[in-house]
Amino acid sequence: RAGRMAPRSFALLALLARLTPAGAQAMPSCEQDTEAHCIGAGADLSAAGIDACLQALGPDGRSAPCSAYLAVLAACKEELARGGVCGSAHQDGESMPCLIQRVKPEDLSEACAAALPKVEDAPGLQGLWAKGKRMLSEEEAGSLEGEDLDTYERWVKRKTGKKSAKDKDRDFAVKTQKRGMAATAVEAAGKEAARAALDAGGDDSAALEAADDAVQDAMEAELKSDMTGTLKAFAKGELKAIAKRAVEAAKAAAKSEL
Repeated sequence: RAGRMAPRSFALLALLARLTPAGAQAMPSCEQDTEAHCIGAGADLSAAGIDACLQALGPDGRSAPCSAYLAVLAACKEELARGGVCGSAHQDGESMPCLIQRVKPEDLSEACAAALPKVEDAPGLQGLWAKGKRMLSEEEAGSLEGEDLDTYERWVKRKTGKKSAKDKDRDFAVKTQKRGMAATAVEAAGKEAARAALDAGGDDSAALEAADDAVQDAMEAELKSDMTGTLKAFAKGELKAIAKRAVEAAKAAAKSEL
């Protein structure tokens, strides 16, 4: 049900993707730009806030990888939307690895495929992190040297040690965005179920019952699809409120079509 939603706006799609680890050098990313300019005390950590911040930097103020990333997001909206070939990966911060490495070019729209950079096998840390940053095995870590080794050790320290204020801000932004996207999907599923009940001749009570069931199922689906573990189940009261909103939205939609 959630897969049949209308595509979200650019701003709602952007945040998690922009915080995606850059991986190989050929992988465009706005991670460094976001951390340098858009996260900190008083910053607007919403999707729209991050989007506005990066856009305000302009081509001259953004890094080349970030400008390339924004171009990919704009060209691949369909692929990154919920239900798209990289929709789930996008929510888990794996947009670029999915689009560039995991999906065949023929499964992408012409515009999306044209916007993607070509990625070749990269040596060292770039190659090991080509599908996203991860803890390396002892053998893999032992193969690193020089700048690659320094970069990896700094990342491990940040990953396992005490988080800085900026790291905490970024984690909060990701969790907030993921929760917002899940709420939108859950309510959409409830609205669809409520509308079906109303179209079948059911009353408000039947529509609410259908919405309640759909909201519960959609919440379970969202939790199951969250590979990062950042999304937590909504409270029962919140799910009930979502179901009620879904019914009202379904009734309003039905009325507008009369």
